[in-house]
Amino acid sequence: MKNIKFRFFMPVEILMADEGQLDLSDEIGGDSAVIVTDPFLYESGQALTLGKSITAARVNYFHHIEPNPSTDTVDACKAAIEAAGASAVIGFGGGSCLDTAKAAACMAGSDKRFVECLEGGKEIPDRRLRLILIPTTAGTGSEVTNVGVYTSSETGAKIPLVRPDFYGDMAVLYPEATYTMPPAVTANTGMDAFCHAIEAYWNKNSQPFCDACALEALKLIKDNLLTAYYTGEDKEARKNMCIASLLAGAAFSQTRTTGPHALSYPLTANYHVAHGVGCALSLPAFIRLSTQKEEAKMVRLAKELGYESVNSLADGVEELLGNLHMPTRLRDIGAEEKDLKGIAKEAMNYYPQLALTPAVITEESLLCLLQSIY
Repeated sequence: MKNIKFRFFMPVEILMADEGQLDLSDEIGGDSAVIVTDPFLYESGQALTLGKSITAARVNYFHHIEPNPSTDTVDACKAAIEAAGASAVIGFGGGSCLDTAKAAACMAGSDKRFVECLEGGKEIPDRRLRLILIPTTAGTGSEVTNVGVYTSSETGAKIPLVRPDFYGDMAVLYPEATYTMPPAVTANTGMDAFCHAIEAYWNKNSQPFCDACALEALKLIKDNLLTAYYTGEDKEARKNMCIASLLAGAAFSQTRTTGPHALSYPLTANYHVAHGVGCALSLPAFIRLSTQKEEAKMVRLAKELGYESVNSLADGVEELLGNLHMPTRLRDIGAEEKDLKGIAKEAMNYYPQLALTPAVITEESLLCLLQSIY
């Protein structure tokens, strides 16, 4: 169709679960499922509780997932899915668990190695298994996106991947699973969601549906993140953060992310900080930069969030990071001044993503931004 102004596509069925035991027996669509989770959720019994509630199917577990999952981890998960003869894959955990579940569900049944698809140009197979995604953090939005981020086991590069089959068949919001999130994880994932929302809002691909989702997500995060951080047992704050994360995920699933996320890849790879830290650290600087090409829109956003100007919004975000005990300077994560040129150069490998930022982005302008937050 010609002359399309924008398109919004969200094929994921979304369920909001209440408190109490989560029972997915009617949603599996077969007689065998593999729950893809992390060591903590498995050893603490949360994943096992979920599995025991699924009475209509045999349940197996894959729980060897690390932060920033590697291509080898995806291959190991694929092998576990194949050994179980699973008809459904359930991602249960943070973004690393959900991203692993997405890729492994597609690769199951294939004789390819995932790294060959991620870096070697081989085609990723179409997914044939049912995929259900249940986040236990409030931040990544991975449950409603067709994006995964993986670390190459061969080169160490952190690489985002977009695939239609990475959309799950179902996303289940289960706020009770987030009640035990430690404060640091609450902060990191919450600011990841904040970055998703604001990057979707100022994005060159923005559109009315995304703007509405992003704005509501930003308001919910502004009003609830500190409460969730300092009073983790506050159920209303936890629920609102789950909704915010989902809305932000829906928004950036259409637009993609921009400068803060592109810059986060060298920061997380080289300084081993959490993803949310890597994104949020540069966010105030990018907010100021965004006025180059979206000043009127950013002024409206600042006022919607209760700030008088874009600069005061950037100052407010920096204050929020301080209240969350998150770093606001590159030196805080171990970077040295001599590293800045290399960081800027490495970030330019993600130029198509950087180019969605409403500003002139060059290696030189990135270096100036990095110097401003050193």
